[in-house]
Amino acid sequence: MKNFISLLLITFLYSSCAVATLATATIKTTAAIITLPVKAVGAAVEAITPDDEDDQEDEEVDPED
Repeated sequence: MKNFISLLLITFLYSSCAVATLATATIKTTAAIITLPVKAVGAAVEAITPDDEDDQEDEEVDPED
């Protein structure tokens, strides 16, 4: 009887670990799905918006010329 209770306890612990692992995987997948469009929009804005550094280099004139 003692072995049966130990086996039941171990089985319960393993099942709770599996549930926790599944929940963690679901949360990570959901976060990845949510952040993907945000990253895509950010990349599109980055591609469309001109860089300030390029404008500053164009405005700087060499005094020797």
